[in-house]
Amino acid sequence: MKKALAALMCAAMLMGGTLPALADEAVPPTVEEAPVYEPREQFYIESGEKHYAEGYSDPTLEIHITDGEYLGTTWMAARIRVAYPTQLRTYMAGGRYGKATTEYVRYYAKRLNAVFAINDDWFMNRGNVGSVIRQGVEYRAMCRGNYDILGIDDQGDFHVFRNATNEDIASFEGTLINTFTFGPGLVLEGEAQEVTVNNNMGAFAAAQRMGIGQIGPLEYICVCCEGPEDPGSKGLTLQEFGELVASFGDVKTFYNLDGGSSSTMSFKGNTRKGGESFFAKINSPNNPKERVAGGCIYFVSAWSTEEAGQNDGD
Repeated sequence: MKKALAALMCAAMLMGGTLPALADEAVPPTVEEAPVYEPREQFYIESGEKHYAEGYSDPTLEIHITDGEYLGTTWMAARIRVAYPTQLRTYMAGGRYGKATTEYVRYYAKRLNAVFAINDDWFMNRGNVGSVIRQGVEYRAMCRGNYDILGIDDQGDFHVFRNATNEDIASFEGTLINTFTFGPGLVLEGEAQEVTVNNNMGAFAAAQRMGIGQIGPLEYICVCCEGPEDPGSKGLTLQEFGELVASFGDVKTFYNLDGGSSSTMSFKGNTRKGGESFFAKINSPNNPKERVAGGCIYFVSAWSTEEAGQNDGD
């Protein structure tokens, strides 16, 4: 596997399917710099009927939130489109590998100026297995063929390595920027996959779930479902969760992440204390449980304050 370098990411160019409204002066974020483009109130799409904003739209980032019910269980989905691969990022607790302190995803999101964020694969709790690459740096290579590994390359494309070994990851011909060890891959090439192995994931129990997938070039989807702890929801098995996502009809790849009370979507919405925040946990509004996470996957805007001001005619 080629070692990922930040310089490769800096040169990322727009691909097919990117946002048509992107201005030439927009600045692509780089791996090594902290995201500095804060979410802006004017770009949120409000919904008077929901406890969260319906979406977000600036010239480099589009997000649309929907929800529904499947098999007696509430689900929520965020469809996300970015202008640059570098707008999809990861963060580890404390900003370094092996950090013991953990926080709620919404705290990470606020610190990182993330427009949207979810929990990751809880890599800290699986210290002796799998692949951990974060923002181009490889921290762990201990794949023993018993986990599906999700890799995201420097073009922002998803690759699921089934029952991955170290050789599978090392022989990848592209440049992997992030990898995750949880799984399994629930939708591959648009088809829901049969789940036959438990792998300590509670695969066959009806539970709260979280996953991330790719629709097309620089287009993604994050989906979560509620569990029995949420009033009115039964929860889904892993196979049912994959079948739900496959039923959307346009998801090419979808991968299971840490679930249960770890399942978190951070976006603009109502807080548990009755206020409003750009970084509220918007899923599970009726479930008081909230669990800290070892890190997060998040999306940032590449539209700076100065550019936004020009766009507004300021």
